[in-house]
Amino acid sequence: MNPNPRHLIRCLGLFVLAAAASAGIASAADAPPPARIADVEDRYFDDTVVDPYRWMEQPSAELDTWYRAQNAYTRRWYERDAAQHRRWFDRIRALQTATANLRFVTRTGDQYFFLETPTDGGDVRLMQRAVAGGEKRLLLQPAALGESARRRSLDFISVSPDGRHVAVAVGEGGSENWSLRFVDVRSGKLLADTLPRLSAPVPRWSADGKGVYYAQLQKLPPGAPETRKHENNRVFFHALGAAAGKDKAVFGPGVDPAVEIDGKISFTDAAESADGRWLVGSVNRGTDGHVALWLRDLRSKKPAWRRIADPADAITAVALHADQVYVISEKDSPNGRVLRFGAERGSLADAKEWYAPAGVILGSGNGWLADAADALYVVGTRNGSADVAALSYDEAGKSRALPLGVLGEMIEFSADPNLPGVTYALQAPTLSPRVFRYEPGQAPVDTGLRAADPADFSAIATTRVEIASGGVQVPLTITARKDLPRDGKNPVLLVTYGSYGALSPMWFSAPDLAWYERGGVLAFAHVRGGGEKGAAWHEAGRGTRKQHAVDDLVAAARWLIAEGYTSPDHLAIAGKSAGGIVMSAALAQQPQLFRAVMFRVGVTDLLRIEQTAGGPANVVEYGSVKNPEEYRALRAISGYANLRRGTAYPAVLLEAGYNDPRVPAWQLGKMAARLQASTSSRRPVLLRVDFDAGHGLGSSPLQVAELKADEYAFLARELGLDAEEPEGD
Repeated sequence: MNPNPRHLIRCLGLFVLAAAASAGIASAADAPPPARIADVEDRYFDDTVVDPYRWMEQPSAELDTWYRAQNAYTRRWYERDAAQHRRWFDRIRALQTATANLRFVTRTGDQYFFLETPTDGGDVRLMQRAVAGGEKRLLLQPAALGESARRRSLDFISVSPDGRHVAVAVGEGGSENWSLRFVDVRSGKLLADTLPRLSAPVPRWSADGKGVYYAQLQKLPPGAPETRKHENNRVFFHALGAAAGKDKAVFGPGVDPAVEIDGKISFTDAAESADGRWLVGSVNRGTDGHVALWLRDLRSKKPAWRRIADPADAITAVALHADQVYVISEKDSPNGRVLRFGAERGSLADAKEWYAPAGVILGSGNGWLADAADALYVVGTRNGSADVAALSYDEAGKSRALPLGVLGEMIEFSADPNLPGVTYALQAPTLSPRVFRYEPGQAPVDTGLRAADPADFSAIATTRVEIASGGVQVPLTITARKDLPRDGKNPVLLVTYGSYGALSPMWFSAPDLAWYERGGVLAFAHVRGGGEKGAAWHEAGRGTRKQHAVDDLVAAARWLIAEGYTSPDHLAIAGKSAGGIVMSAALAQQPQLFRAVMFRVGVTDLLRIEQTAGGPANVVEYGSVKNPEEYRALRAISGYANLRRGTAYPAVLLEAGYNDPRVPAWQLGKMAARLQASTSSRRPVLLRVDFDAGHGLGSSPLQVAELKADEYAFLARELGLDAEEPEGD
């Protein structure tokens, strides 16, 4: 990223500054806005940590003013090469709006329902279309919800079993403070029912379609600490048309003396079986992917909850069909397997192994179950791509593989218990998302709901390799032009995540073609802490072992350099959300290895993340500063705590959402302030705060395009990318 220093009259000075600008060095004449320093000392066991910017953790007019000054400084930096930035934006916008984007495609009866971002890039809207084809019908758009101080978005939907109503989770400004609204499909009218403070944004319909089970946050008193936000999460039942505020809690902390749930760190959910007989309640301990399960017979004269599985049973998914409970469990099976037991009297202790495929990962949050009329469908991953099998309801071990037709990542998968087959969506780095329908005995059919993106990726290829890191083999996915030279000069963006056992995305993004066209490379390091290789892979990068994820990223960077893909002067790294943990540690530990670093609403201060709204829930993943061993591990990899004055740090772009409920903006603000005060490289440290955004969910296409243009303009200038017009314009 090149600032344009003030011109000096003397020729020598002009020459020196022009050379400095071409190298990406900032001048002292245009320093970033300074941040007030007010040291706070924290004592952790035998260690003292000084935090100079603790004041930023509390909202204030001073902080907002500083954020806006940082935004102005960042915008001035981009304006110094406004023409190149505009080229990036125009190309990204053209690619972004070529096709409509669809999400949450659901088939109910003979109709499809989905959220659609239209080709003009306008607000997401709720749509309907017949399975047989024909015109799409608009059911709801944000403008119909009335006036609001913040931009509204439709973020999630859930369709009633009879197809008569659609529940819609409505967000504001990316805050994820959802309310639930309902649309009558026949009339297209919005119902008066409004359910506030959703905890889980997707409600579960009752089998008769007359109401929903929904998880709700408690209403906190004024002045309550944000760490209490997710306490006492409970599930309520709402009958359509019922008076506001009269819903009864059916599951959760304190609801039933027979059900012991820790209200401090538990997330609850409940769902009815398709026949309406069973109600299953599930509890996650914080962000742990393993659930405890309870079951209730709604046809009993005195329905009581019965515990059927504990967290130690390592269950990651559950489905009910014809009085049988099916679960995916990682217990005694690191890759996960499907077990079955009777709902009437059984529990996991009575379970029978139903499906245990070789080479397929079902656990670590990668496996999905969907009960259709003909079979139980299970989704897993094989060598990084989706794998789907249809399991017999009658015979253990009997299954048939689904002919998906293409290799890719499963991004959506659903079934109607009253119909055979499934509806699903696949994507890959060079395969635009498509929505398919599978009927037993037939080849999958493209539903035509989402057109193939016209962006031409024919010159782009994706390869997957494994590289050595600390005695393990780490998957690395590389996407670039097929004719890419191995001369060490290619601009490479190396991305990672590595938390929660999540499968790192093999995403498709048409705007990324703008990067590939210019010779850019995107690489994804599937580091330990993710779920690419099952439960053991997650555990190897979790808690006190998080340094393994950092080591894996560094190993991937060194491999890309050794193989001639790039060099330190042309290498950037990026991580979003929990991926920021790896970014901040790599930045602090190996600043010389990278030319640029991007924090995409990423965690930077691990010693203080526990004090955020989601902090208590994340202790199971990150660890706690209250535990000596865990504190030492957190201290060692917390980028913010390990920055040192006088160190030549890379150029850094920090992206914050002002309304972010997961990684608050002050995490990025504190890191930016400390980096700006510490770095000796004079390379830019840019803070970008979007005051109408959160963690990314609910952002408009225009916001996404503006952010993407900022990212690629930043990378182009820092990594030495040719500033000529990109191909395809």
